[in-house]
Amino acid sequence: SLRAMASPPLEEHVFLVESFELIQQFAKQFQDKLCGVDMCVQREHGCQHSCVSTPGSFYCECNPGYRLNEDGKTCSPIDACADGRHGCQHHCVSGRGSYSCRCRPGYYLSHNKRSCTMIDYCSFGNHSCQHECVSIPNGHYCRCRSGFTLQPDSKSCRATDLCNGVDHGCEFKCVSTEGSYHCVCPEGQQLQADGKTCSKCGAGHVDLVMVIDGSKSVRPQNFELVKQFVTRIVDLLEVSPQGTRVGLVQYSSRVRTEFPL
Repeated sequence: SLRAMASPPLEEHVFLVESFELIQQFAKQFQDKLCGVDMCVQREHGCQHSCVSTPGSFYCECNPGYRLNEDGKTCSPIDACADGRHGCQHHCVSGRGSYSCRCRPGYYLSHNKRSCTMIDYCSFGNHSCQHECVSIPNGHYCRCRSGFTLQPDSKSCRATDLCNGVDHGCEFKCVSTEGSYHCVCPEGQQLQADGKTCSKCGAGHVDLVMVIDGSKSVRPQNFELVKQFVTRIVDLLEVSPQGTRVGLVQYSSRVRTEFPL
């Protein structure tokens, strides 16, 4: 009948005293429920943080950021980073009931307080790189544009000698420039449209005979200069039976035809 009339939960509102030894215990419980005794005040609760009274009893609670230990009284800080839901890109640091994100060296925390952005050291304007500055974590390095080589000072750049590093195909001579190269021809010759070969004097056909002094009065080094002059002239000509013909006569105490036209 009592259970039919009582409000739930029945286990807190309907009691059965099965023996006289339980009357005292029931009386105390009945008194606590009716009189609303604050058990946290009446007893030495031993709660580390806070005590919460209930009818006839009490329990301990912990401050935010802490969890109740198995003894039901003491509290331990909660590791907010342990569950892996913090969202920090680099490092999570637990605090009292909370956490904060931190970045590795060379990065700074973004506005969302979770992601990290690399520090642009090149933007500080003190890198002294001649061409390009490249930021990396904890610093920067200098880089040269294509066709240039970084010097030992790690800042300045020098044009790469492409004539030594590529198959330039120049007939006479290759000249390196900043990031490139071009071909040149000997004096008296013109560079052809292909940019590599040199044109010779083939417009007019002549019969050319050169007479050189081969006597002892001409020193050996001077005679070498004469030979170089002859070679340079002949190289400019389109020598062939149908084109220009060349002959050479050498004289000293006697005259000798070295080769006819």
